This record gives sequence, structure tokens and C-alpha cells, in this order.
Amino acid sequence: MRADARAKRRAILDAAWRLIADRGAEVSMRTVALEAEVGIATLYRHFPTREDLIVGVLGEVFARVTEVVEKHDPEWADAPEAAWRATVHELARLEFGALVYQIAPTAQKSESLQRRIPPLRDKGARVIDALVQRARRAGVVDPNIRPERFLVGLAAISRPFPIAIEEILPGQREWMVSVYLDGLRDPATSPDRSSASLEISRGCGLARRTA
Repeated sequence: MRADARAKRRAILDAAWRLIADRGAEVSMRTVALEAEVGIATLYRHFPTREDLIVGVLGEVFARVTEVVEKHDPEWADAPEAAWRATVHELARLEFGALVYQIAPTAQKSESLQRRIPPLRDKGARVIDALVQRARRAGVVDPNIRPERFLVGLAAISRPFPIAIEEILPGQREWMVSVYLDGLRDPATSPDRSSASLEISRGCGLARRTA
């Protein structure tokens, strides 16, 4: 695929990601093309059907999850907890929770999507499973944490906030992710509250400062 074609495909996927997360999987193909600033023929050349587009977006989600995990891989040898926290914070910034929530009803009504989505989901699940297993071995999470529970929890807190919330409470998501990570820590080794989440809380104006 030529560089310009790859760029247009990426623009379509980015636009579809945003629109589906905001409006649902039934958003029109023409609206996606307008958002991506490409012609409708270009969109259909890359994704002939709505289901092709949905599968493409989900494939992009799992590809970016893999990219994030691999990006922080070198950090684990020297600082496993910092690598774990950095990885999870960056995964949360993908805001994949709203997208998956919006696609689910459409997938449930489509036999084709029910066949096409599981291989993608399973590929992503393997990446998350390996990540959580690594965190367990490093002693930075409770050994009883199941990967699927971790992922569902992360999806729930990674859904985008209304702009007004971001203005009133800047850094709210980062704080929530830090609190979530603290809750996943191994009770045998964790303090009452990690210094990392305390520092973020202070930056958000949510932690009391001692005199």
C-alpha cells in the first residue's frame, strides 16, 4: 500500500473511531468520509461495507494496544512498577471503552460480526494477558487479578469525559487511573497509597497538603 493510501486509511479509521465512540456504530459512512476528509469512493475502496469498517476499527484498537505494550517493554527490566503504571496510563488514553460499548449492540445483531470479531478480540486478550502476567511476576499487582477483570475495569474508566468535566477537574482521568492501579496492587507489598497517585492527585488539586 502506498504511503498516501496508508495515510488515508489511517484518517478513516481515526475518524470512524471518534464517531462510533460518540454516536454509535450506525453512524453513516458519508459522515465518516467527511470527518476523515476523504471522498466517499475512497472510504468504500478501503472498507466496502459498514461491517468492514467496524472490523477495521477494532483491528486498529488492538493494534494500538499492542503498540503501547511493546513501547514500554524495555522499561520493565529496571523499573517494573513504573513500566506497568506508564503502560496502563497510556492504554487509558486510547479511550477504547466508549468505542467497544457502542459497537457491542451492533455486533450482537450481526452473525457476520460475531464470526469476525472474536479472532481480533482473542489477539488483544493475549496481549493483555501477557501484560497482567508480567505485572504479577514483578509483584506490582495482586496475584489474584484476572486479565479480563483488569481490561473491563480499564475500559470503564477510560471512557471520555464531557469537555466541562475536563475544564473543572483537569487531569481527572489520570487521577482515576492512578487510583485504579493502587487498587490492583498486591496487598502484601502495597502501602496505603502509592506516591505516584499521590503526586498526580496533588497536580489535580485533589490531595491535601500537609503543613
